[in-house]
Amino acid sequence: MLSSKLRPLLLLLALDYAALGCATDPDEAPDQLDQDGGKGDGISSDDPTRLLDAPFYFSVPKAAVTTTLNRAAYPYPTLWNDSTEAKEVGLRVIAIKQGIGVEARKTARREMATKLARAGVLQDGDIVLTFRPELAGTMAYPHIQMGTTHAGLVYTEGGVAYNIDSPLDSQYVGQFDSSHYAGNGGDDAGTDAMHIVRPRITDARRTQLREWVGDLKSGLARINGARQQIKFQSDYLVPSYVSKQMTTRQTVTTLGKIILEVDTTTKLPMYCSEFAWHMLALSSCTDAEIRNAPAEGASCVDEVFAPMPLVAKNADETGMAEGPLVSLMATPAAGREALIAKVFTTGNATRLSSGHRAVSEQVAPLMGPLSQFYGARAQGLSVEDTAPVAEMLSANMPNNYSPTTFLVQAMGDTSKRATDYVVTVAFVNGAGYAKAQTLAQNPVP
Repeated sequence: MLSSKLRPLLLLLALDYAALGCATDPDEAPDQLDQDGGKGDGISSDDPTRLLDAPFYFSVPKAAVTTTLNRAAYPYPTLWNDSTEAKEVGLRVIAIKQGIGVEARKTARREMATKLARAGVLQDGDIVLTFRPELAGTMAYPHIQMGTTHAGLVYTEGGVAYNIDSPLDSQYVGQFDSSHYAGNGGDDAGTDAMHIVRPRITDARRTQLREWVGDLKSGLARINGARQQIKFQSDYLVPSYVSKQMTTRQTVTTLGKIILEVDTTTKLPMYCSEFAWHMLALSSCTDAEIRNAPAEGASCVDEVFAPMPLVAKNADETGMAEGPLVSLMATPAAGREALIAKVFTTGNATRLSSGHRAVSEQVAPLMGPLSQFYGARAQGLSVEDTAPVAEMLSANMPNNYSPTTFLVQAMGDTSKRATDYVVTVAFVNGAGYAKAQTLAQNPVP
């Protein structure tokens, strides 16, 4: 028999479902509109116990922070930053001191990339997620996406970390010192916070990934010049495997053939997280395996995780809109209902760019049912109990790999994770750095 707790939710879904249409993926923000973040002098908080103000829905469970850091190998302070509502969730933070102005910001980011790579905090294949704490208290859409707006892919050369991100242009690619990361002194303030998330791949795959990145860089002027084969994809609702009516094995193989310039005609546009996901899946393959791959794709292709549904329908799945729910369930049960309201209540939406606000309003019909779904789970219903609701919520959009999926994959039970949360890097001013040095004396997971 259908649970009485589910009946109102199913009714709400039935009423709102037709209004969803082709809403943009609520876990994804358009990169080309991602110019609304970053305070001029870096991350800050007025609370003496915190370096940054991150609500629970922008945080991870403390129990999920299991990756070891060699803190003696880098010079920056490391601290545990409780969420604004609950000490059971928060962020492990490395604070980086930066100066004022674009050149000072670039220098801080290059030094970070050098020192953290040499300490093993940044490794080949890591995903760096642009994190916007200032999006807290705005609208449900950026809350559900946990304040993440972009996914970059890390590779190393000479022991130093670099990033190669879609749109594969000078605004994004570099040593975390391009305008997306450091700002341009004008309309783009850059970003002052980044999550480092580590896919669970072998060292052999990390080495192979470096090879693929090298091949791509050497041919990029041709690949994305006149041929325009891996240009930016702005429709986040339709992953390439859907738009091309292919399997993910085929799209990964096609990307490999484009990089090797065996295929010089196929166009395979990708958004930021899609590109990173494909490069990781490609890292299990050699040049020869891709060159000789049959039409159904190379058997060597190995997805780090399968494209994710909006919410999970069974215990083997994770939903890309469930990050805040995972953190919610790590907090005391008595306060969860009030915390759900914080996720789904519209606050100061003027802090959103016009692009983010438009997308938030577009997906607004989905947020009521999703809020009810959170409530049902918080009240004790299992994944199996809410499966009918999950089916309806996820049915109108294909499984996907938005930036937030990399973080959500790192938040659950360690035996089921496809990625691991490493740390959040926060760029701060001198006062913030002094505070971080003090807070670093407290216990840090």
